[in-house]
Amino acid sequence: MLTKKEIQELKKKLGKEAKDLELALKKHEKLPDFGRDVDSFDEETDESAEIGNQNSVILIFKKRLADIKSALIKIQKGKYGICEKCKNEISLIVLGVAPESRLCQKCKRPS
Repeated sequence: MLTKKEIQELKKKLGKEAKDLELALKKHEKLPDFGRDVDSFDEETDESAEIGNQNSVILIFKKRLADIKSALIKIQKGKYGICEKCKNEISLIVLGVAPESRLCQKCKRPS
């Protein structure tokens, strides 16, 4: 069982990570301006690939931020650190690495 001190430390870590992700999202959500002077199909392809890569990064950041916000809500409700699949406790080792974890180490393993 997690102690109040451990939960507070993890809550602080989650809050910092949420702020960092929100800042990163603001930075990445601004699409780069490549201009309108496309000289070749290769240049246009490179620009499209860059936009696709940026959109992938944004999606990853948004999912992680949603997981962090979910973890913070669980802390408020007193349900933090419980595996969503098997309902067992998530170890401090797992939460120390990824405090937004929804699953315990056993349930994270591929079947």
